[in-house]
Amino acid sequence: MIWIARIAVGLAGLFSLAMGLQTFFTPEAAAVALGLGSSLPDLGMNTFRADVGAFFLAAATFCIIGLFAGRPGAIYGAALLYGLALIGRILGVVMAGAPAGVETPIVVEAILVLLLVFGARTLGKR
Repeated sequence: MIWIARIAVGLAGLFSLAMGLQTFFTPEAAAVALGLGSSLPDLGMNTFRADVGAFFLAAATFCIIGLFAGRPGAIYGAALLYGLALIGRILGVVMAGAPAGVETPIVVEAILVLLLVFGARTLGKR
């Protein structure tokens, strides 16, 4: 079970790292991938790079600390980030309706939360 937890957290961490690096270094491509398009104003693109990139890189950092620094409780930090994103997304659907394609990020975020909580709980029992 420990190896499954490590793999789950590792995959979540790699996904977060890849998204964070893409957002920092090619924010236009990341914005398109996340449904924002590529026509953000300069300040908007700068804010997207900084805030969204920080979100993903913080999640990756929590996974790395949990896996390699012997602090599995840090993984809950990544789960919290994705959980709050999931709550915000569901709140958006409730308040403004479901935009086309919203199902995919909801499923991805829910799976990430489940994998990360499973990983934190399992690795914390060692």
